[in-house]
Amino acid sequence: MKWTAEIRQFITDHLSDNTTRLLLSAHRYPNIDVPFAVDQIEARRRIRNKLPEWYAEPDLVMGGRIPAEQCSSEPAARFKSEVMLKDARSLCDMTGGMGVDFWYMSRGLDYAIYTERQPHLCAAARHNFEVLQSKETGNKTRIEIREGLSTELPIPDVDVIYLDPARRSDDGSRIYEISDCEPDVVAWQDDLLAHCRQLITKVSPMADITRSVSRLKHVTDVYILSVKGDCKELLFSQSPMPKNGEGKDNYMVHCLDFFLERTVEFHFQHKKNVETAGICNSEHLTTALGSYFYEPDVSIMKAHGFNALLSAFDVQMLDHDCHYFTSSALIPDFPGRVFAIDEQLEFASRSLKTLRSRIPQANIAVRNFPLAADELRRRAGIRDGGEVYLFGATLSTVGPVLVRCHKINIGLK
Repeated sequence: MKWTAEIRQFITDHLSDNTTRLLLSAHRYPNIDVPFAVDQIEARRRIRNKLPEWYAEPDLVMGGRIPAEQCSSEPAARFKSEVMLKDARSLCDMTGGMGVDFWYMSRGLDYAIYTERQPHLCAAARHNFEVLQSKETGNKTRIEIREGLSTELPIPDVDVIYLDPARRSDDGSRIYEISDCEPDVVAWQDDLLAHCRQLITKVSPMADITRSVSRLKHVTDVYILSVKGDCKELLFSQSPMPKNGEGKDNYMVHCLDFFLERTVEFHFQHKKNVETAGICNSEHLTTALGSYFYEPDVSIMKAHGFNALLSAFDVQMLDHDCHYFTSSALIPDFPGRVFAIDEQLEFASRSLKTLRSRIPQANIAVRNFPLAADELRRRAGIRDGGEVYLFGATLSTVGPVLVRCHKINIGLK
């Protein structure tokens, strides 16, 4: 590996430079592998916000721009370690990559195996784990690095096996179907489950949860992890044998969104024909808006956990397909964005023409509404931003309406 004190300092000195110009002026730095340094700079820029702990350590070697883009965020990696692996003593990561998940999950374990087929990633991981472990005197985890194709290496007997399959095809396009990823965990799962107590698979946040669960055996938990309102990861946890009725139609769903000041959490049990069948009872639908308006967190939207929200909170839904909620009394711990309703406005062509004079600027969002948000903004002539929130929604008894709100600050930053 080309890592030296000189190149480390070069990267630090030029971290904010224009990398194209840096490449064109490579002749000015005869002792520096400038293309390698530029790749490191670009990779570091990609982890600045999602991996601040790694970004702050100048002696860490990035695996490249694409691994830096695809690696987990620090909150998500810490969550796996603190919650998903809390009872484990040993781990094998079958798709090590840049090693972010592996590093956080391995902390506090007795033994952990990192497996990766690309030699340069193995070299970077070996270097990085030594650097990181040297700074944590209490970290005594015994780490083994295996270089090679995980499907051709022996499967070790450990408490947890973790996979983050490659989600790009040969032409570089993204893949969302779990069985199309590499390695194919669906085809491999029986062998893996025979060697562990828990199998965790990370897939694209765009993957269909129900379809993925149908392809996997003995799913006990599904985790939907978001960061600041952006869905980042789907994780499926499997056990070697089903227990307590767990399986394709009965598993726990964990929705988490990591914000700076707090984490939005919502957990519910998925049961056959409960969450997937939609809202069946008319008593769950409101006939009139209350004083407060709620937009579920993106993780809950991904999970389609709307019936679970209705069971857990004293709210009503605006319409079957709207997925906005309302209540008369404030529910500050609702898992999502919370608003106070200022007024309900008529939705009609004539009213749109005068709307700008009343609301010159607003944040606009719509669900199950005749117009897209951008089209509504264009027709009404409303500028984006400001303190006003304007929702286009459908009331089951009225039809399309506009709801003017202001946000209640509950620490979501």
